[in-house]
Amino acid sequence: MRKPLCIDLFAGLGGFSEGFLAEGYDCVGFDIERHQYGDQKYPAQLVLQDVLTLNGSQFKGAAIIVASPPCQEFSYMAMPWSRAKEKARLIRASQIEWARLTQLFFACFRIAREAGVPLVVENVKGAQPWVGR
Repeated sequence: MRKPLCIDLFAGLGGFSEGFLAEGYDCVGFDIERHQYGDQKYPAQLVLQDVLTLNGSQFKGAAIIVASPPCQEFSYMAMPWSRAKEKARLIRASQIEWARLTQLFFACFRIAREAGVPLVVENVKGAQPWVGR
């Protein structure tokens, strides 16, 4: 019997995958670089590929897709500082900057839709005003 498959986008060191592996899943991670911290590295198969280039149809057999898009800008703009608020105001005023900021999230949503697979996205609360709940 085949194990269920978890697709891990922005895989990093594999925090999501560790839990799925422990529950008996196979995992395939996607990231633009190989991460290593001491002797810790991604615990399953890792594909070095930009998430923006993925087509969800290749994941139709997966059980779930998990994603942890980068959050630094969202965290910064959620701070009460005037410089953070000004940065958020400028991004909201620019369609190009808004698209740049949210493109990785919307790529995750597109991939899951193309695959017809449930998606779990982990991120900071400061991302919600930009990409929704």
